[in-house]
Amino acid sequence: MRHPLHAAVVGVALLLGGCASFGPRSSYVEAVTPADAPLLAADIAGFVSDRLPAASTTVALDEPAGELASDSLTPVLRDELRRIGFGVAGADQKAPGAHALRYLVTPLNAGVLVRLQFDRTTASRLWLRNSAGTLQAGSPFTVREDAAE
Repeated sequence: MRHPLHAAVVGVALLLGGCASFGPRSSYVEAVTPADAPLLAADIAGFVSDRLPAASTTVALDEPAGELASDSLTPVLRDELRRIGFGVAGADQKAPGAHALRYLVTPLNAGVLVRLQFDRTTASRLWLRNSAGTLQAGSPFTVREDAAE
């Protein structure tokens, strides 16, 4: 018999892959600890760099607003994108040709759900906490590419 968690991960991936809308109008980050932030930032930046050429691309981060603006992930993500060669701008800055990146990071069961949106790509990945409390990837990214209009 397969592990019940495997079935849950597959179910979540299928559910998220079929969603028509992304959710909040700006990025949203909840329940990311300072210890989680470097791992999640490296994963997000790595996914983006697999899709866009870092050395010639500017990413406009659609950062969380209001009381969520001081989350622990955003500054680490900004630094990681710059470290691997991306230009980084805020969503409110004028950056012609920039690729807007929105991210939703929220608790789900005993882990964290990461959802990204840029250009016509939406990607989701579930991270689970192991017995030591450390996050580890619980699934590969589930990716949906919307057709060009």
